[in-house]
Amino acid sequence: MQIFSQNVAASTGRNLVPPGPRVPATDAIVEAEGLRAAAFAAAEHVAELSKLSAVQHWDATTIANDVDILVVDRPGWINGNAGSLQVMLEPALRQLEEQNPELVKSIGSGATAAFSGAQVGSVLAFLSTKVLGQFEPYAAQAGGGNPRLMLVAPNVMMIRDELHLDAEDFRFWVSLHELTHVAQFAQAPWLAEHILSIATEYLTTNLLPVAESDLSDDEKKERTSALEAQITGIMSLLEGHANVIMDAVDPSMVPSVKVIRERFDARSSKVKWFGQILRKIFGLDAKAKQYKQGQAFVSAVVERVGMEQFNVVWQQPEHLPTADELHDADGWITRVLG
Repeated sequence: MQIFSQNVAASTGRNLVPPGPRVPATDAIVEAEGLRAAAFAAAEHVAELSKLSAVQHWDATTIANDVDILVVDRPGWINGNAGSLQVMLEPALRQLEEQNPELVKSIGSGATAAFSGAQVGSVLAFLSTKVLGQFEPYAAQAGGGNPRLMLVAPNVMMIRDELHLDAEDFRFWVSLHELTHVAQFAQAPWLAEHILSIATEYLTTNLLPVAESDLSDDEKKERTSALEAQITGIMSLLEGHANVIMDAVDPSMVPSVKVIRERFDARSSKVKWFGQILRKIFGLDAKAKQYKQGQAFVSAVVERVGMEQFNVVWQQPEHLPTADELHDADGWITRVLG
């Protein structure tokens, strides 16, 4: 049973999304091929910079054994996320069905699922204009095969041209960030399921009627807040770590890396008023601040104990930083490393 109509979500998103930069077909082909080449070339450098044992075999050839690298347009990104989002919602739906079959039946009814699909599609349409790349650890569950890394060519091209950045450098820089996410989940094979379990509990806690829940209103709010903090902490760690790796490249690899970071950060502070409203609605500004804190945490730990000792964070869920420890690198070092 579907909590939203995947077909409606995908079609709504495709109908609403702006097409992106209009360029000659030859330029689009060059961009796609350049992004793919950058991703394969970045693999070896992610292995070297991250020092993660699970990806030390990576080079331009072996990376293809671990992940499917796809260069997509905005509709392609929407289609992919409509499918993987269903996979992520299924565990919560199964739990709810065991506790309240009638609730799940009403959620999955044709009209409700179609309406929910339209809502999901609208959100995906907006987000598809912002995302440069995305690693999907749940794609393999949806269709079998490898996890999937999507690089969104029109968005990479649009931001690069807007900021007057070197094409090859920017593609490589973006690829370093996204491949770091692949490396994180390879090093921590438990991580995808851990995130899914938190998301599942969050959904079931908030969708199940209070009368059928074991939690009171106050307990429900408290538990919801704790689950949100866990998700925020994990995402801050993942994004912060990826930023540290992408900014750690030697200028011989990415000559304009400092220029890219300066202009990229400056761009985020110059969003137009309507864009600021939408960013607040979707929580993008808050997430950006949290991710910067994650980067500060990773940088502080690596500065104190080195990358190899930091990588203990990927060993088990108990080694993940708490919300408080994201602001206290020494506290995490004391608790986890002794």
